[in-house]
Amino acid sequence: MSETVSVIPTVGNDSNGDPVTQSAPITLTPLEISPGNTAIRYGFGGDLTDVEFTIYLPLRVRTAVDTWTATENLVHTGDEIDIRGRRCVATVQAWRSQRSARGGVAVLARSTSGKAA
Repeated sequence: MSETVSVIPTVGNDSNGDPVTQSAPITLTPLEISPGNTAIRYGFGGDLTDVEFTIYLPLRVRTAVDTWTATENLVHTGDEIDIRGRRCVATVQAWRSQRSARGGVAVLARSTSGKAA
């Protein structure tokens, strides 16, 4: 049995600053789920954000019989994501090899409360 995550697409915030959902949650099956980093460091290499999980997804997923959709069209930075019973906010980065059609989508999932979940 494979582990799944639920992506809750958002379109912005309401007058209270709470996220407004766009549509029904989307269930995806990641290739892997790994722990996130545990420190925030600032420096020449760029800033790191404290994240709970790093989720690895394929470049495209099957959404219906004989229908494939690019994963980056389903999950976006700022969307909420439920993973292992925790509600997080997604930061999404798609990557592709310059030599082949291979690649993936990495999703950094950080706690919605700002505290480690």
